[in-house]
Amino acid sequence: MTLYFFERITEDDFVGPIIVAAGSEDEAWRLLGARERSARPALEALGWQIAQDLAAIPARAAIVYPSHYRNAIVEGSP
Repeated sequence: MTLYFFERITEDDFVGPIIVAAGSEDEAWRLLGARERSARPALEALGWQIAQDLAAIPARAAIVYPSHYRNAIVEGSP
């Protein structure tokens, strides 16, 4: 089981995190779709994305950044 952290960021709004426990990414999208009453393509068009997925709890205390934050930090490094 993996925890999928969904969020939706727009110019005017932020929704999240919505945390979904699922066996696969497709299943996570189906569960979010059931909650939001929309199919995956419609959710993606509205700006929903997986901010992070955790297949295991970290072994030690740590700050877990959403993947797009980590990418921005790495890409912004000198």
